[in-house]
Amino acid sequence: MTVQKKISRRTFFAVALLPALAEAKPLIDFGQGLGLFSNQENPISRNNFNGLALHNDPEPELDDFNQLKSNNFSRIVVEKKLNLKLISGNTKEEVSFQFRKNHHLRSQEISKLNHFLKDWRTNEIKEFDAIVLNDFLNICSLCSGKSNALKVSVHSGFRSKETNEYLRRNSHKVARNSMHILGKAIDFSVPGMSAQQLTKIVKANTKGGVGSYPTFVHLDSGPQRSWS
Repeated sequence: MTVQKKISRRTFFAVALLPALAEAKPLIDFGQGLGLFSNQENPISRNNFNGLALHNDPEPELDDFNQLKSNNFSRIVVEKKLNLKLISGNTKEEVSFQFRKNHHLRSQEISKLNHFLKDWRTNEIKEFDAIVLNDFLNICSLCSGKSNALKVSVHSGFRSKETNEYLRRNSHKVARNSMHILGKAIDFSVPGMSAQQLTKIVKANTKGGVGSYPTFVHLDSGPQRSWS
């Protein structure tokens, strides 16, 4: 004798939707680099670091971190003619700039830089410290040589507190009070130039913090110090 049980409409739809719900993605996923307003059709993988040890960034902790504020530095001047292309090492986003000799950056150009240097996981934008931008751009101009043209890979710019804590949970070497949180640090590399060569140029032409890593250099506008 066969017994047939009736399945309610609610139960039927719940069972039918289980596979879709299992694959549903959270609104904010730090591991996949997805924020509430991220492009869900082109998710950013947490492994998309091009082999860079960004989770192992032993930036020295600063005791007076809470007292650090944006420097009173009103002008950003690129001293040498420069055709610059910045490429995100995480999202592959590209932006280009053309600076003439002794070029004073306009507000639109600064906004463009701030947008490019955003936290790529949360899409938060921070107004960057003027000194670190000034140092970064002039380092780029020095690296461009006689051609006045340069491509630079940027691996980390602004880092929100949420992102920094996420990185700390996945590595014991990320500073709790990172200068990236204040918009005062940039991690970058120059294709075709070793990190050692780049470190020498940065140290000789800046007065902030310089961290030398196997594949990139950390530059910040905090107290003068260096590490590797």
